Amino acid sequence: MRPIIVLCLAVLAVLGSPEAWAKSRLEQIRQRGYLVCGVLPGVAGFAAVDARGEYSGFDVDICRAVSAAIFASGDQVRFIDATSVDIFAKAPELDLVARRLTWTLTREASRGLMFGPIVFYDGEGFLVPAASPVSGGTDLDGKKVCVDGGEDWAGALTRYAKANRLTIDTVVVTSRVEGEKLFFAGKCDAYAADKSMLGAIRADAPAPAEYRILPEQITKEPLAPLVRQGDDGFFQIVRWTIFALIDAEELGVTHKTVGALRHSDDPDIRALVGADPMVGQALGLSRDWAYDIIADTGNYRDIYTRNLGSGSRIKLDRGMNELWTRGGLLYAPPVR
Repeated sequence: MRPIIVLCLAVLAVLGSPEAWAKSRLEQIRQRGYLVCGVLPGVAGFAAVDARGEYSGFDVDICRAVSAAIFASGDQVRFIDATSVDIFAKAPELDLVARRLTWTLTREASRGLMFGPIVFYDGEGFLVPAASPVSGGTDLDGKKVCVDGGEDWAGALTRYAKANRLTIDTVVVTSRVEGEKLFFAGKCDAYAADKSMLGAIRADAPAPAEYRILPEQITKEPLAPLVRQGDDGFFQIVRWTIFALIDAEELGVTHKTVGALRHSDDPDIRALVGADPMVGQALGLSRDWAYDIIADTGNYRDIYTRNLGSGSRIKLDRGMNELWTRGGLLYAPPVR
């Protein structure tokens, strides 16, 4: 009997530990009544905060979509300025970070974090005057290119020039403000930065229509939201929230049509908008979790259009961020 007693005491000790009884991330969020999301205002189209403290942008809407999945409302989210990846260690109440972060091994594995699905396929590209004869990166041979010294944009440009045997006169600037001043004054033939940044730079131009972003990219920067390792249930909610946004676009379900499609004959649409209660239960959510997301924020195209695309001042082509059915890279497992 002694070994059995010892074993039982050991099990009770484990079950009685704070770790075993700690609330899951989803339980913590529900108990406090709102999601805490880290964003980084400063890049137009992705995150901005106005004089009233109201947040808007693509990253902000990703946070709102997660809030809608949990609370049936995108308004139950509070934002924190996440100035670095290490903010997680300093802010235990922070649930999620969505701030143009590139998914890399060291950011994830070495800090006990996990990236969710890619929400934006970014990469270094080129901004040129609309009247410029330059149609691609290889046309920059012998040209002056402004590039910020941060984010390794200058290093990537050097590697690109070497690989393509180009002679590029690289003008390294110390800030975006300096780079914009030189470029808009005609001191550089092109501006090199991530396309997400170039869209914001063009929007700041005195006459945005006089500039265009070249279609090619010379680096890959997959942007994805970030959560903590150990928050597996919450991680699944974030992951399937993003998949639901993508699938909704593919299925033609928008914030305007989601109500009418409740009785669709398409089984994939019916599963998405709440016909099957088992779908939401698998995530610990209501049967209407995806319906609530789409009704609140719209699908992926809705979010992209109003923040970055034709409905915004950024006017950024979708490019690789199109659905796989339209030649892009967006692809999500079916919500069923």
